[in-house]
Amino acid sequence: MTLPKRPVIGVLHPGVMGAAMGSALKRVAGAVIWAAAGRSQVTSKRAEIADLVGVPDLADLARRSHVIISICPPQAALDVAQQVAQALEGQADRPLYVDANTVDPAVVLDVGRLLGAEHVVDGVVLGPPAWERGSTVLWLSGHSAQTVADLFTDSPFDARVRGLELGAASASARLSKR
Repeated sequence: MTLPKRPVIGVLHPGVMGAAMGSALKRVAGAVIWAAAGRSQVTSKRAEIADLVGVPDLADLARRSHVIISICPPQAALDVAQQVAQALEGQADRPLYVDANTVDPAVVLDVGRLLGAEHVVDGVVLGPPAWERGSTVLWLSGHSAQTVADLFTDSPFDARVRGLELGAASASARLSKR
């Protein structure tokens, strides 16, 4: 997938890791946005500190974004993907969706079925929220994994492509935890 030179990147949701990812992407993005509806004051403050731009809701984020990064508690990953699929219903141009949650590979495949596997990249973050290079690796897999990895070049996140198969990043993360 080819992205614009300075894509709009949506982050769902700017917890500690999401804020770090959003901040890391600011140098390559036209804007890094987040959906403010229903989020806590703590999340709003974290997003403000990371200099992310709030949009009213997930539907607005989905319409505006070229890339959407889902970084949420693993048990919420499929629900977030379903909300994004619903928000994108009827939209011809689909953003690239990065499921950056540490989930079972089967969940990533379900996300691929919801959003179209060609539009989904599997991602797994190993390490703490990255504000400096050297402590955090972002494993990626899927057809557009290299496109996403390129967004993180020279950022605090060491993005590495695990392969073209959707779910390969999640599978490797499960093996490394054993």
